[in-house]
Amino acid sequence: MSRAVLADIGGTNIRFATLSADGDLADREAWLTSLYSGFEDALVAYLEQVGRPEPPAAIAACAAGPLIGGRIELTNGTWTLSHEILRNAGGTPQTILVNDFTAVARAIPTLRPADCEQIGGTHAEDGATRLALGPGTGLGVACAVPDGKGGWIANPGEGGHADLACNNDRELAIMFHLMRQFGHVGVERVLSGPGLENLYLAIAALDGKTFREKPLAADIARAARSGNDPLATEAVSVFTGMLGSTAGSLALTLGARGGVYIAGGIIRQWGPLFDRRLFRHRFEAKGRMRSYLEPIPCHLVIAEDLAFRGLTALLRDQQ
Repeated sequence: MSRAVLADIGGTNIRFATLSADGDLADREAWLTSLYSGFEDALVAYLEQVGRPEPPAAIAACAAGPLIGGRIELTNGTWTLSHEILRNAGGTPQTILVNDFTAVARAIPTLRPADCEQIGGTHAEDGATRLALGPGTGLGVACAVPDGKGGWIANPGEGGHADLACNNDRELAIMFHLMRQFGHVGVERVLSGPGLENLYLAIAALDGKTFREKPLAADIARAARSGNDPLATEAVSVFTGMLGSTAGSLALTLGARGGVYIAGGIIRQWGPLFDRRLFRHRFEAKGRMRSYLEPIPCHLVIAEDLAFRGLTALLRDQQ
């Protein structure tokens, strides 16, 4: 494999790496997406930063938005990506462009036991669909399906914009508050970094409390970790429960008996703050389908380079 540039493009950050001919990753950089007008400007800055002015042999990019007609418009950003934009930016004819969680899903079969922490379940079913989801700036959802030839096909989706479901009176009250604010309440209105902020403010409003400034997700997690802010503690708990319910619903929908993988930076950064027992309880709490879900292992992905692993695998799939 010749040298290629890999790019993981989100609404908040763009991450670059260079894939060498022997398969090693080097020259990793992470910058704010908003600092650049588009992919071409960011790529030029990256190649200058790492001292590689010559065009790469290939560009493989994933971006946080749906791939429609060969184009991706960032759901939580202003950039537009296309194969033509990648080719013009890099001066290379070989390009890959996929949704960010398509890359994550393609990486799942490459994970080693040390890359994950198992949360419940007994065993994954061989040759079954594997589900990837993860809260970040939005909520990514995709799955990996065996191709019948010993390989895998990554199927994208926009499950982060499906309707959010509630399981108790408190969650219904929160939902009604968010409906008055947003109209449609998709899953990522709660299960994302900005969603945690929405959740915290909704709980505060229900309790008759207001704030001059909108709290940041990192501050909410920090406050919950300290134990001194009941609103933050409840927000994290509701977030965890709804994430478990959503993961269970998606596992049922996709038949993901090959396992469920929680990716994205938020949960990994929470550490012990993430209530594994609550997540697993809500994952399995599907009435008559509990027995269907009980064997399915859930995994918290600890590895930080999933998108790059997936893009590397997609490049190899093309060979």
